Amino acid sequence: MRVLLAIFLLNLFACQSSSQSYTLTSNGQSISVYEQNTAPLSYGLDTYKYARVTYEGTPLTLEVEALGFQLGEEDWDISPHSYGVEADRIGNKLRFKVYRKGYLVIKFSRNPEDFKKRLVIFVEAPIDAPSGVELVDIVKEYDVDNTGQKNETEKIQKALDEISGTDKVLLFSDGVYKSSMLRLKSNSNIHVSKNAVIKADPEAIESYKAKGSRGINRFIYVEDAENIAVTGLGTFDGSGSEILGITLPKIGDKRTRVRLMFIYRSKNISFDGIVLKDAASWNTHIMGSQDVTFRNCKLMNNTMNNDYFGSLDGWDPDASKRVLIEDSFGWAGDDNVAVKCTGYGNLNVLDDVEDVTVRGCVFMTKKTSLKIGTETRCENYNRVLFENNDVIEADRVLGVNVRDRATVSGVVFRNIRSESLFPDRRQMPINVYITRREDDQPWTGKIEGVLFEDCSFEMMFPKKIQISRIDSHTSEKDLNVTFKNLTIEGKQVKELSGEYFNLQRTNGTILFE
Repeated sequence: MRVLLAIFLLNLFACQSSSQSYTLTSNGQSISVYEQNTAPLSYGLDTYKYARVTYEGTPLTLEVEALGFQLGEEDWDISPHSYGVEADRIGNKLRFKVYRKGYLVIKFSRNPEDFKKRLVIFVEAPIDAPSGVELVDIVKEYDVDNTGQKNETEKIQKALDEISGTDKVLLFSDGVYKSSMLRLKSNSNIHVSKNAVIKADPEAIESYKAKGSRGINRFIYVEDAENIAVTGLGTFDGSGSEILGITLPKIGDKRTRVRLMFIYRSKNISFDGIVLKDAASWNTHIMGSQDVTFRNCKLMNNTMNNDYFGSLDGWDPDASKRVLIEDSFGWAGDDNVAVKCTGYGNLNVLDDVEDVTVRGCVFMTKKTSLKIGTETRCENYNRVLFENNDVIEADRVLGVNVRDRATVSGVVFRNIRSESLFPDRRQMPINVYITRREDDQPWTGKIEGVLFEDCSFEMMFPKKIQISRIDSHTSEKDLNVTFKNLTIEGKQVKELSGEYFNLQRTNGTILFE
């Protein structure tokens, strides 16, 4: 049966992949267009496509041709709208100019359910290998296979171990590096070239599973480490569609949830430019850590049916302090960024959350884009800032979901621009609530201060804004939300009205400035 299923899926994919595709040129030069997954998805859904264009400060003329379907005269759109990109349609082509680095999402169909016809373009500044330092080429110095044919965990880990504590930079030059679980060590500098892919071996399931009290399955692992810098435009590929059994049923087990990256009890960790794609669970989990930065990164988790995949979050800062996600892109099957305190398993990390910043990013998701919770098991959340972000589509755009004991204060959503919805279950622009995780839970949390400032929503969502608390366990003063310049469909919302709010579900202290 599994063999027959595998054959069916391969045939299905072959039919789908021929049905739609794109060509792309930048200043007349051909640019490769990729599938999101090395092993493309099936079950009736194509993967989305993406491409990478180099921007070095001078304008680019991009031309995209749609193949396998007819481009409608008015049935296309280029996001983020804040970029102000305008295109000319020439037959089945779109031609437009780009004047900045960033992330473009071209929808060749305005139907929100037709997410097959999409192309994501990363307009990237080059990130060269560091100069003035000794580069250690892992292929030349450690005889590592970079064809993707061999599992080279032992050699790669040896190189990572030996680079730790030196002034050298470990270089992953172009190629595919197949590996089992890898651990990054303190005082390390790593550069991953643009066409280098560090790929999880889908058959090495046991290597990713947590041992003993380390209750989180993971591919790239950082624990009790400090001073790690990873640069370059290369890719960490979690092989999630294969590990979960979507494209390789003989291997997969949907119960095997593997983080692409797990950063635990570490500090001063930075990533600049890299691609984080196709995790078999949460993509990047940061737990009990401090001073962690993701800048110019591209995160892509599958948008498959969550009933099969489970939770496919993007970034999850968890019981951590001073986390920065900046000038990055995220397309996730679940929350793009969820700021949490999980206290998972035997790890039991319940540190307060402080000084988390997400700014200058572009997001797409089938769930909530920018969110506090739902796991809020620490005592306090202090100073969480979501600022100057474009949300292309989401089921719920912004959320503060307190289901445990935490007191949440100093949370600011500022200059958030929402364009359209993803047709999932909730379909609302803002969802703020206090509830209890369990009926017999002896405590409830508080939301002492949340500010929505200069937030705009281009469309009216099917369901209205909800701000709610448990009447029997909280008072109005326990939930305090302020709106300053809230705009929906071009109209400024100045009061708590039934036009935009579900008044039956709104029972906290709501202020308008």
